[in-house]
Amino acid sequence: MPIVRTDPRSPVAVGDYFTSLKGTRIMEYELVRSRRKTAVLHIDPAGRLMVKAPLNMPLYVIEGFIEEKRDWIEKTAARMQAAQENRRARLGEKPSELPLWGEMVPVVHTPPYGYADGAFSLPEDMTLGEALPYINRLYRSIAKRTLIPRTWELAEKYGFSVSDVKISSAETRWGSCSGKKSINLSWKLAFAAPHLADYVIIHELCHTRFMDHSPRFWAEVEKYIPDYKQCRNDLKNVECIMQNE
Repeated sequence: MPIVRTDPRSPVAVGDYFTSLKGTRIMEYELVRSRRKTAVLHIDPAGRLMVKAPLNMPLYVIEGFIEEKRDWIEKTAARMQAAQENRRARLGEKPSELPLWGEMVPVVHTPPYGYADGAFSLPEDMTLGEALPYINRLYRSIAKRTLIPRTWELAEKYGFSVSDVKISSAETRWGSCSGKKSINLSWKLAFAAPHLADYVIIHELCHTRFMDHSPRFWAEVEKYIPDYKQCRNDLKNVECIMQNE
């Protein structure tokens, strides 16, 4: 159950739930504190609000931040909830097309089942929800066959040193790069257009030289992807598609 606080400056443990009582509208949120410098808002696909805040930020400051962003929070939460309801309805339907590399690809029902010749082939009597585990395995296989060789190709082309490339099941990031120059890419990049997948790959390759997001890092990214800022924005649209699939 949510906790209704009595002292807005009282300390909070990581992951406590609160109910904001400011104004006439009540808003429940989860508060997660960490060693960060600023507060940020996150709304999950179900429309639930999480606030990530510095360890020493008073609750009254956090709630002022929430109140300032209330209209955005409510609109975004409503949109996310509507998308989830739409997705729930679509899971009960038989798919006629699926997203792949930034386009919608037709679904046919001719064995053998899988992906070939620009089409997904699935059993005719399966709903999207029933076929989803199999579809996700197909996406992972397609991503592995495509993204791993593409990463090695770009690394060689631009002179990056990489130790390994793997496909991951990461839910909250497109890719990552370890201190040992090992790159992980989410299989969900298969939803993105090829130039956006290239941006993510270049982004991670640049981390083999700069393990941060400093101006030097972004300057390095811009050398290879001059419109990287547009790519970052376009990836947000891909995230919306992913939430609906």
